[in-house]
Amino acid sequence: MASQDIQSFYNEAVRLEKSGNNKEAKDLYSKVIVSDPAFHLAYQNLGVIYAKEGNHAHAIDAFSKAIKISPDFKNCYNIAVSFYRLKEYEKSVHFLKQSLHLEKKFVLAHLLLAQIYQIQENDEKTEIYLTNVIKIDPKHKSALGGLAMYYYERNRYPESLRMLERYLLLYPGNAQLRLIQSEILAKQGHYKASANLLVEMSKTDAGFTSFNQTLEAAWKEEDEMAKESLHRIQGKAKKKLKEFQAKLELSRENPEEFAPPDPQEALDLSLLYLFNGNPEKAMQYLVFAQKMKENTDSTGSS
Repeated sequence: MASQDIQSFYNEAVRLEKSGNNKEAKDLYSKVIVSDPAFHLAYQNLGVIYAKEGNHAHAIDAFSKAIKISPDFKNCYNIAVSFYRLKEYEKSVHFLKQSLHLEKKFVLAHLLLAQIYQIQENDEKTEIYLTNVIKIDPKHKSALGGLAMYYYERNRYPESLRMLERYLLLYPGNAQLRLIQSEILAKQGHYKASANLLVEMSKTDAGFTSFNQTLEAAWKEEDEMAKESLHRIQGKAKKKLKEFQAKLELSRENPEEFAPPDPQEALDLSLLYLFNGNPEKAMQYLVFAQKMKENTDSTGSS
């Protein structure tokens, strides 16, 4: 087949792919490859279609052939994503690092490395690659949210608060991260600022009173890391709230054995109720925590 005909087949395959006719596009890409086994773009596009269809084994084969013919940072990333989907994390890391060797500032590779290292519970490398993304793109939504929640889950509250403030300044509509901001303010002793934020949210955020129902709708794929962190927190919140409610039930039978929550417990309960869609209870425990803290401080200073 003449090179001009091969190019025509390839162009038609691209047109079919863009119009959603993937089966016909795959057939034409395959014909191009038979006629010219060194046509790396046909392998690349074939790999993309297979990946979209969830056929990652075939995608990996196609991307591997494209990389052998013409090493490219995007194809290294593409094959890394397919390995990631198959949970073959070490192979994914290998190709992501190859991608960065070819293009050091390729944000998507840094971000996926951070996600993999988070799964592997490698805190140091998770932080490094999230920080790399922000150095390259200071307004990167997913990295700002992901790093904010990374710090929060490790009780590094001042750093988490700084990241939350940066995120919410750029992307002010995320009610869930504003809840985290309120909780951190309270943990740092800024009860009034925390309560004011909750009052403001209860008036302005439509989804504030139904956290569970709105969690999924609030996040887009680009905020995957922060979303996963919030899912973990929400799961823990449900478990802790059930434990507290069971304890409260027992107290009705044996009130003399029930001790009221200390300021930190009250603060934790406030967040638990927030994450379970009960802002009224949340506010009650926040006010209780503030009063307990004030009483403790006045007793300590007298």
